[in-house]
Amino acid sequence: MMPDTTLIDAFAGATAGVFARTVVAPIDRIKLLIQLSGSIQSESSTTTSFTKSSPIQIFKDIIQKEGILSLWRGNTPTILIEGGVTALNFVFLNKYKALISNNVLSILEQHIPSLRPENEGGIRKRRILKSFVSGGLAGATTISILYPLGFMRTRLATDVGNKAQRMYPRGMRDVFKKIWQTDGVRGFYKGYGIALISVSMHRFVYLGGYDFIKSEYDDDSHGKQRMSLGKRFCAAQLVSMAASTIHYPLDCVRRRLMMEAGKTKKERKYNNTLHCFKRVLAEEGIKGFYLGLQMNLIRCVGSALVLVSYDELKRALT
Repeated sequence: MMPDTTLIDAFAGATAGVFARTVVAPIDRIKLLIQLSGSIQSESSTTTSFTKSSPIQIFKDIIQKEGILSLWRGNTPTILIEGGVTALNFVFLNKYKALISNNVLSILEQHIPSLRPENEGGIRKRRILKSFVSGGLAGATTISILYPLGFMRTRLATDVGNKAQRMYPRGMRDVFKKIWQTDGVRGFYKGYGIALISVSMHRFVYLGGYDFIKSEYDDDSHGKQRMSLGKRFCAAQLVSMAASTIHYPLDCVRRRLMMEAGKTKKERKYNNTLHCFKRVLAEEGIKGFYLGLQMNLIRCVGSALVLVSYDELKRALT
């Protein structure tokens, strides 16, 4: 009896996500502090200007003022997020691929003859469509389900200072209580609209690109994997960096809007997505949309590790 592939996809994805994100959690926290420095400073007068400090200096300051374990502050929701996100990403990716293969392509090829497998380039076009569209849809579905956890992770990672200075000293409980009291359920979805576009774009390239590259090298007729582990990691690193760079400005706006939850209208710096775009551009220029990108590209090692770890775990389980 063959094992349930959905359960295998979920388990392999969750395990790979938790492992990789825990490894790069300190890098991710430093990236968030740089990316959201303007929003953090508006909340705490004790916060230094992270945009004027190097990542190494921020790393040293965190350890000196908050202790080494604070580098993993917010890692509990991160584990929940990444375990869930990665599991759902791969489950939905494979479900959407099956749906497109079994239903959508048969409809499309009636109107677009070039998609028919017997035509020149038809098989490759089908792979491109199947991989990239499935990747984008998987990202959109997953972010819709798990957005509140990502919201809480961002608030905790940017909660700076010692216990007496922090806004959320008890972690997720304090975030939930404060946002619920001020904004209700809607507060946990601050920035959701731009997040839906941003994450869909990221997964379109990240999941779709990696899946397409693998499909180009895989021998479908024999089920054998032609790509070595090293080549797969290089491919994963390439699509991770490309996806992160492309969607980073949208991610910047999304996270800044997350930081507005729990504030009164007078306290809020950004009224909506468009206002945030305009204000960042006017006050910080294009550079404002790419704060922390350097650290994010380093963190892409973890994203690449997720893809490769998932492959290896799935192969071991099947």
